[in-house]
Amino acid sequence: MAARNRLSADLLAALLTVDGRSRATLDDMERADALADAMLARRRQRATPHRPDLTAVGRRG
Repeated sequence: MAARNRLSADLLAALLTVDGRSRATLDDMERADALADAMLARRRQRATPHRPDLTAVGRRG
């Protein structure tokens, strides 16, 4: 949870910097939270080794 909050805060700061603004809107905060969630989910997917679906092996349509 702490990592997500830090990432969200960093993303919010980056969004404001890119846009040249000093104040965030609720939409900015929600977007930063959503981006943080998506980035952490991708990170978890990459960290988990892919396991093949062995139930499909040998089956033919």
